[in-house]
Amino acid sequence: MKGLRKKMLGGTSVALSLFVLSACGSEVATLGASVDTSALQEKIAGLEKKLVEQGAKSIEQEQKIAELETKLSELSTTVIAAYETGSPTSAASGNNGSAGKGDGILITFAQYEKLEVGMSVEDVIEILGGEGEALSEAENMVVYNYKGTGGSGANAVIAFQGGKLLTKAQSGLE
Repeated sequence: MKGLRKKMLGGTSVALSLFVLSACGSEVATLGASVDTSALQEKIAGLEKKLVEQGAKSIEQEQKIAELETKLSELSTTVIAAYETGSPTSAASGNNGSAGKGDGILITFAQYEKLEVGMSVEDVIEILGGEGEALSEAENMVVYNYKGTGGSGANAVIAFQGGKLLTKAQSGLE
């Protein structure tokens, strides 16, 4: 009988231990699931907040883009109007000289060689000693003819665009 009690007690304590362990295990599993769920809910809430912020930024960016497109359109209209009216306020117009009838100076080949594309009108006048005769004028371009030293018909043709020497050509200069 003592042996039977021991076996029953042993079996009961094993069963009781298993019951307690299973109860603890399910409680831990339940607590773990609720912690995971709340953490996930917090992450979802954070992502939803970021999404709302991004949406607001996107709307602001679209408004800024629309404002810039409007300014660009206005600027294009202004530039086109200035171009059509021949307004001298063009940023590329520069000083192309007085485009007068010239001052009768004669250009030498040595002077001609000193001229470099990109020089200003002022620099060219300083080298040559004056302005030639204006042959042609456009919005921001002037072509000058200089009589040259040398044989009959010696000359140089110099073109300025935007106040800078664009091109040069000569014939018979000495």
